[in-house]
Amino acid sequence: MTVASQQYASALFDVSLKEGKLESVRHDFSEVIKAIALVENFEDFIENSKIPLEERKAVVEKTFSGTDRLLLNLLRILTDKKRFILIDEIYEDFLTLYDENHNQARVTVESVYKLSSEELDQLGQIFIDKTGYEKLLITNEINEDLIGGVRVLIGSKVYDGSVKSQLDGIKNQFKEHTNS
Repeated sequence: MTVASQQYASALFDVSLKEGKLESVRHDFSEVIKAIALVENFEDFIENSKIPLEERKAVVEKTFSGTDRLLLNLLRILTDKKRFILIDEIYEDFLTLYDENHNQARVTVESVYKLSSEELDQLGQIFIDKTGYEKLLITNEINEDLIGGVRVLIGSKVYDGSVKSQLDGIKNQFKEHTNS
């Protein structure tokens, strides 16, 4: 996260909230990010100073003409100021503000195998109770290095209940005990 991306995200969030368009902007922003990811080197094209600015602006206008005007204005500004490269960071910062506003968090649950919906729901309830969030948006990722158990990542916090972590803890205790 950069200060610039946070400022752009905050400005977009504030105006979207004020105008009652937060959901529309969030949805459109998600679609813009997906579209950009599908086009190889799109950001490089938009940032390329060898291509006339008017031509780059025209591409942004045409490509994203169906998005909410607030988001389209941001895309125009980023193109004008040669800051389009920040679009992914701005989106992440925007989602952070959105999540804070909705008292929800994005959670990654790492496990050795894919967890069932029921298991994820149970974990979700445990961490709703633990954190006070109203809603958790859970993604399950496979990490065979864990050996067993789970590791839960919520923002910058890590709750590590993996077998690997427990074994590492025992190993460290053993080292401390033998060094004393």
